[in-house]
Amino acid sequence: MMNRRNFVKTTGGLTIGLTMSGTATANPDREKYRPGGPRLGSPKSINLNAFHTNTELTKELTKIEQKSDRVSLREIGRSAGRNDPLWEVKVGDGDTEVHLITQIHGDEATGTEVALKVIKSLGMSNSQQVDHILENLSFTIIPRVNPDGAMYHYDYDGNGDAEWVGRRQNTQAWNGESRYKPYYHSTYPAGDPGYDMNRDFNIRPPLEFNPRTDDREEWWYDQRYLDMPYQGHTLFASGLRLTPEIRAVTRSFNETNPDYAITHHHKGGNLYPDSSTGNKPQKQTLMSVMAPYGEDYLNRSPFYPDDHTPITEAVNPFLDYETSTRSIKLNSLVIEALANRGNSIFDSITRYGYYPLWGSYLDALCPNIANGGDSAAGMLYEVAYQTDDLGQKGLGRMLELTKVGFLESFTALADNPELGEYDIETYFDTPLYGEGIQQR
Repeated sequence: MMNRRNFVKTTGGLTIGLTMSGTATANPDREKYRPGGPRLGSPKSINLNAFHTNTELTKELTKIEQKSDRVSLREIGRSAGRNDPLWEVKVGDGDTEVHLITQIHGDEATGTEVALKVIKSLGMSNSQQVDHILENLSFTIIPRVNPDGAMYHYDYDGNGDAEWVGRRQNTQAWNGESRYKPYYHSTYPAGDPGYDMNRDFNIRPPLEFNPRTDDREEWWYDQRYLDMPYQGHTLFASGLRLTPEIRAVTRSFNETNPDYAITHHHKGGNLYPDSSTGNKPQKQTLMSVMAPYGEDYLNRSPFYPDDHTPITEAVNPFLDYETSTRSIKLNSLVIEALANRGNSIFDSITRYGYYPLWGSYLDALCPNIANGGDSAAGMLYEVAYQTDDLGQKGLGRMLELTKVGFLESFTALADNPELGEYDIETYFDTPLYGEGIQQR
């Protein structure tokens, strides 16, 4: 059996301008910003002034809705700590439903910025491509799931002023809402409590699961991990749906009943170059992608060494062949789209070796148990580095990678919702994250 500690500690024609707003010197959220975040003064940091504050995001979304008769904006919840709004945007009239979330981790902001630009273009552009997309697709977009983490401040240097640094978790104490405190609750940094919200989802429908009452003592491993039995399987390290943000996202997903689910992240750590050959420079990757898939693809899983391993540590058994195949083809589409840009930083996508995280957006919601209908095909984007790790040139690349991935996905789905022309082998032939990338 896979070591449980290893299983839960990792997972990680339409033109859109990418100019970020950096005004607002009078904005109190920006006044104590300290470049470098937790690594004070790092010359490689991304200046958070490149990103919208919660207040600015609200103003921008409201402005788009007021100017466009295509866009519908509604508040679906409030963040646990700051009580800031979670916004849901709907646009499009097509039969194929897409549910897209970004910035579930507060220090992973580029998806929000690109999503905002996409919303604006879908709402206001008169191009033929936008018309084609909106005739065939309907979007539900939550552009910032974690307002608390996005605006997190703390006094890093002990000078009495709290600097704006951003962090992964929301801001929320554990107050006995479950039998035990789950592993994904922490007080890092500065002792402030919060949840990693991409571990807080639960596959059971909301009316069938209450974390106070719907568990058993024997389901808890080490009083930290809810290993929940479900439909003949054990779902290791399941989430408990303790955060108001995740309850709001779950309601949005269930109401949408999407055909496709997309989530955007950053990955920490270094870039992974291959071995240089001759005088060629090392090729590096700025993005990894991941497709959730079911038991029909068990033999393609890098995490199924033998028949003694539970399949729920290798694949999602609640995703059927058709849904799994669409997930893989959606990832193949993005890999091909970026590769077509030529031998460059964009021609170096890697993939995560997929295994389920049972508290995550994709693995808990894509099976769509709550609606009792068809499952959603899924895709995860991860661009390299957190916002305090990489400089402005890297930021531009990450924005461009995300923009191309989003738009190529939407155009291809509008043309063919089943993605029939894309090859699953494109995905499986893509190097795993951490492996060398061959020169092409």
